[in-house]
Amino acid sequence: GFSRRGDKKIIGDLGDYELINILNIVLDIMKYIVLVYICVIDINKKIIPEKGFLTLMIIGLLKSLINNNIAGYYLGICAFSMPLLILYIAEDYVKKELIGFGDIKLMMALGGIFTYKTLEEIIRFYMLLYILSGIFTIFLIFYLKIKKKKIEYIPFSPFIVIMYAIFGCLERG
Repeated sequence: GFSRRGDKKIIGDLGDYELINILNIVLDIMKYIVLVYICVIDINKKIIPEKGFLTLMIIGLLKSLINNNIAGYYLGICAFSMPLLILYIAEDYVKKELIGFGDIKLMMALGGIFTYKTLEEIIRFYMLLYILSGIFTIFLIFYLKIKKKKIEYIPFSPFIVIMYAIFGCLERG
């Protein structure tokens, strides 16, 4: 209910700080549900769904508005997606599909959620991402050779999502 303290009405005992924390927690829960959904769809259908991408973009925008960091949101979208965008452009020169545009969109959304801090952070993120995905891919190739199966498609989004979760815990505390 409402109570009066001085001239200000307070709803229950929730202050601005607690409300911001609750909103951030709710958005984080929604974010991880969407990330799992994106991985499942990418593994099964070889596509990153547009509604998952847009939901993550909205979650990032809401988090940036709540935390008063709209510039970090915008810069995160640009900076975190740039390495994958360069790789996507390089496909024209090597005449082989290296990465899908859905992966770039996923990285844009996650970059907006991460927000931009430093270039060093982005380099560390991608170093760890490529190491993780490279090691897993090598093991998968050896496993499939033993089973005498041909590898057709390795979705990149699960690696991006796993690295996002690991990096978020390790680097961002």
